[in-house]
Amino acid sequence: MKRVAVFVLVDSALALASWSVSADVVPSVEAPLFGMWNRLNANVEHEVMHFWVEGSTWAGRYDKHPEPGLGFPDPPEGTSGDFRGADATNFVCEPTFPFYPCQNVVKVVEGTTQYKPPRGSPFEVLERHIVVREANGQEVMWQYWVRPGNLICPWYRSFDEALAAKPFRPNGDCIVPVQRSRSNPQPPQPAASAATVAAQHGGIPAGSPSKSSSAARSRDERFLALLATPEGHAQLLKEGKLQLRRHYPDLAKQLHLTAEQEDQVLSVEAEQTLKDEARRARCRLDPSCNVQSLPIDLESQQKAIKELLGAEKFDEYERYQQTLYQRLEVRELRSRLDVANVLSDEKAEALIAALYEEGERYAAEAKAMGRQSLWFSSGGLRAAYDGTRDPPLDAEVLSSAQEFARRVRDRAAEVLTAEQMRKFEEIQEEQLAQVSAVLRSQADWRASGQ
Repeated sequence: MKRVAVFVLVDSALALASWSVSADVVPSVEAPLFGMWNRLNANVEHEVMHFWVEGSTWAGRYDKHPEPGLGFPDPPEGTSGDFRGADATNFVCEPTFPFYPCQNVVKVVEGTTQYKPPRGSPFEVLERHIVVREANGQEVMWQYWVRPGNLICPWYRSFDEALAAKPFRPNGDCIVPVQRSRSNPQPPQPAASAATVAAQHGGIPAGSPSKSSSAARSRDERFLALLATPEGHAQLLKEGKLQLRRHYPDLAKQLHLTAEQEDQVLSVEAEQTLKDEARRARCRLDPSCNVQSLPIDLESQQKAIKELLGAEKFDEYERYQQTLYQRLEVRELRSRLDVANVLSDEKAEALIAALYEEGERYAAEAKAMGRQSLWFSSGGLRAAYDGTRDPPLDAEVLSSAQEFARRVRDRAAEVLTAEQMRKFEEIQEEQLAQVSAVLRSQADWRASGQ
């Protein structure tokens, strides 16, 4: 028999108990959920959630950040969302949770997110946001889609952490479905609306002017104030360069740059990133501005780098950026190989080129046939489907992903040894299993009628 732990949450502390209690706790800005969380999703997009406090309720905003330097779709798909909820008074620690038995859980917030896709009708999801603080101090926020969906996925404090977590490994990303224990057969009812919860706790509904509503603007205001000072600008620039170094660990080696040239490139990129973030922050502070509608001037963004590197070297730089996902996949492969089967730098570059070329060829063929392309996971697994169907047939998408995987294996076999191929195929099977899980989850959502 599996044991099921039922926790009662009072002021962010956990106590093991077998009953529910009522808690009227006003969350503070120091609460573990507060602030920004990041995720790399299945469609290769940088998802962001911001959480803040409005009166006695939790509020949140779901959005996506463009990542053109990583080869992500630019602009990203435009779904946004708004969360309203409150501290959970109790929850069941399911044995299938990745952090079971939940001894490191420090916060659980429960509520509803209304998602607004660019096409189609808005829909609501009952969610629990569960913050887990590990012994080393790292915090992970597990977003539990209770209904519809029945899945749980990790979010991280920084996008670097999200990338480093190697999403779409069996033990590293979403759990679909969450097997609920018999003691918790039915998910709880959705949390009350923000206005209802605020009224019950004597707070102010979302959108009403109040001192506490300024918390929603504080992050952008703090960022712009810091950026406006020489010391703050230097600090933000340094942080941006450190982040870029993690994204481009072998940039100098691949482009044959000196340390000074590499630092100059990273400085220009980080400066451009700060300008873009400042523009988005000012837009978010302006009620009449829509971040999704901000134009992207790629030519101006690239001009400074081109002037710094020269035309020929800039082409190499663009090629490096275009192949970042293939580089991540090859880096993953190299990490799984033992000393006897090391993949040389020359072979690694040949494999990166083969993976990228096959992906581009596949996408071009799909476009020529009037088919839509999908790009799954950090490994760059692709699929194509009949664009006249909305939504596409799951069987068609899965079959297409399997066919693309076969084509990629054929290309990889031209470069890799038998043992290296075995590890490469192992990674591919993991990616295909995750595609199947994503499709199954989407089918569950459609079946729910929401």
